[in-house]
Amino acid sequence: MLSFTKTSFFGEIFMDGNFINHQSAVTGIVKKEFYNQEPFAFSKLSSLLIRFLNQLKKNGKSSNTISAYRNDLTLFCEFLVEKQTGPDNYSYPAQENWLHFLKENGRNSQSSVRRAQMSVRTFVHFLVSEKVIQGSPFLESKSPKQPVSILLTVPHEKYLNLSRTLKHLAYSKDEKAIRDWTLILILGECGLKASEAANLSWGDVWPELEEPTSEISIAGCLKVTGNNERLVPYHLEVATALSMLKDAREQMGLTTELDDKLFFGYLNVSRKTRTNFLHRHGIKFVIYEVCSEILGVPYNSESLRNHAILRWLAKGIENEKVASLAGYSSLHSLERFLNSREKKKTSSRKIKTKE
Repeated sequence: MLSFTKTSFFGEIFMDGNFINHQSAVTGIVKKEFYNQEPFAFSKLSSLLIRFLNQLKKNGKSSNTISAYRNDLTLFCEFLVEKQTGPDNYSYPAQENWLHFLKENGRNSQSSVRRAQMSVRTFVHFLVSEKVIQGSPFLESKSPKQPVSILLTVPHEKYLNLSRTLKHLAYSKDEKAIRDWTLILILGECGLKASEAANLSWGDVWPELEEPTSEISIAGCLKVTGNNERLVPYHLEVATALSMLKDAREQMGLTTELDDKLFFGYLNVSRKTRTNFLHRHGIKFVIYEVCSEILGVPYNSESLRNHAILRWLAKGIENEKVASLAGYSSLHSLERFLNSREKKKTSSRKIKTKE
């Protein structure tokens, strides 16, 4: 038996995989002091919340998600009892009081307040579906929206400048430049995350059997492993960089077996001591350092990945295919990229109109 104790409104225990009611002293207080002949019976809040949490569990929600709902809704039920406001009478003034109540209980961040609001909305929907209440003014209000994050990306002109500079240094047999150039291409052309690039091994590089006939021909695929496993094609320039990276590793005395990672690192500034792999944090630092040195702007690895996604969209690749290449499970993840492209089109139209 795993015990969940809470000193505030509810006390429950978790038995046989389900929440069950705990006859706490608080429940008795609710029945004696707060319950009156209102249409909504406040004394039933505890059992209703437990039913709701069990429903979440049946729907396959994770323990962390259920815990978050439990924390938010326990606070919400305390608010309802304290203010003697039923969820069926949760009008605008009550909603304002609820926001103040959240702040009084330490919920100061926008994300925390937004999550609590969404938890309440889901719970009220549950009460309506269970015919506990007929409706609620809260369901008629607009749902709190997640703020749109700013899309960080390397402008294409700067990306080309970065790639050309590193390519020039790579052809001078600078082992670090070879590594950095390959890394820039893997992120900026293939759209991998830093963690995915760090996990790439030589066994994940699948070259085509036939030589590519042009620079835009597919030269091979990268097998990206992890939560979003997929195959990402690469072109001739990436193939050239990978070949140079493999040669550089062998000249440095580093192995290139199928399970060896692609990227190597250094343990000191002098580059005398090398490591056989580069962690994702190391990759992020390399990108930050290289972009700062060459472009004068500390772009991050996400900016390069976003560049690749925007380029795919600009080339007219279908949204479903772009989402698949980027490892997105839903097209919703592309909305900010599509919005960014639309804004650029609108601004370019305005410039032409002025001219």
